[in-house]
Amino acid sequence: MNQKPTRPTTLWRPRSHQFAQMSMVPSEGLSHLRPEGRLLVLCARTVINEFIRVEVTDLVGEPLDWDLVWHLAKTNGVVPLVYQNLVKICPSVIPSGTHEALRRHIQANALLNTLLAKELVTVLEALAAKGIRAIPFKGVTLAQTAYGDFSLRECADLDLIVDQSSIPLARQVLWSQGYQLTSKDERSQCESDEPYNFFQKKNGIVAVDLQWVMARQHFAFRLDRGVFWTRLKPVHLPGKSILGLCPEDLLILLCVHGSKHGWEQLKWVCDVAELIHRRKTLDWSRVLFQAGEWGCRRMVLLGLAVAANLFDIRVPKAVLQEIQSDPDIPTCVRHMPKELLKNPQEGIEEERAEALYFTLKDSWREKWKFGVSLCRAESPVITEPLPWFRLQSRLHMLYRCVKPLHRLALRCLPSMHVRKAVVRWLHSSD
Repeated sequence: MNQKPTRPTTLWRPRSHQFAQMSMVPSEGLSHLRPEGRLLVLCARTVINEFIRVEVTDLVGEPLDWDLVWHLAKTNGVVPLVYQNLVKICPSVIPSGTHEALRRHIQANALLNTLLAKELVTVLEALAAKGIRAIPFKGVTLAQTAYGDFSLRECADLDLIVDQSSIPLARQVLWSQGYQLTSKDERSQCESDEPYNFFQKKNGIVAVDLQWVMARQHFAFRLDRGVFWTRLKPVHLPGKSILGLCPEDLLILLCVHGSKHGWEQLKWVCDVAELIHRRKTLDWSRVLFQAGEWGCRRMVLLGLAVAANLFDIRVPKAVLQEIQSDPDIPTCVRHMPKELLKNPQEGIEEERAEALYFTLKDSWREKWKFGVSLCRAESPVITEPLPWFRLQSRLHMLYRCVKPLHRLALRCLPSMHVRKAVVRWLHSSD
């Protein structure tokens, strides 16, 4: 008679009193997810302990929608990790159709990443020959830094951080390398103020995205910061070492990027968890200080909280206490990633991320300025029901106050000079 595996009686505990885990038992942080979502989270990691192995075995022993497992793994960018661990733990349980779809996907991903790694070296060398500094961000360098194997992370293109002033010359270099600009905005053909410059290789599948700022509507975070270039670290790709962001700066950017998109993809949470897991000597004081200086401290705390809630990572106790005492972050964590939830309709989606940006501003002064910009734009997040948005009523009150003042400034003030000053004050969001 086969005996069902038992849970370990002694759980792993932090070796240092300065570190702690959000949840010692995985299932405690995953109860708000649908079964297929829990399976993804348990398998989307490079290290599987015995406790997680038992959890996976229990899950696959129950009825699962394997088509949904495949769909969620693909849309969340975690197919390589999920396939690797399912094959190790329970290969006979995976339906043949799902198994074949997963296998083909990871083969294509491995081939693409190998091509991207080679092309990255070529592009960086071409840019350097013209005196252009470029830092690879995400992609294969992140895969190598955080996962130790660039085939374990899904990558779509090459993201390069470049000085805004170098964008025009960088375009010329890419054109000489057989790339063509595919930006939809015709202005970007000749101007360097566009946040993204997307190039596609002619007759190829490789794309390069030149970036100097991380941006979307109501969101901007500068990437071409001089301090990045003073702290670069080598990243070892097959046959060549290149320079990439140091782990502390990389962690900050990963948290900002995930928050920008409302942490809709599990892959972005995995990036944070794997980086922390692999880089055990992170300078946490530098991470938090730098994040505070750049106005993204609460975005970083949210990224750490999401990763700690879904994965067994260790964070300093002081960080954990700051997260737990925050009035908004623990609530937001329970509503992401959206597609993995039992009720996805209650999740945080990128289309309404303005509410998340408002929530995560580091100070009330920043909230005020951003709130005014949302009121001016009449953003839907002011009135649409968002169950996780604790500050929605305050934003709505601000809107009711700002709009009359705005109309007064436009119609009633006799002095053109005063009218312009008031409108400029109301519209200020810098």
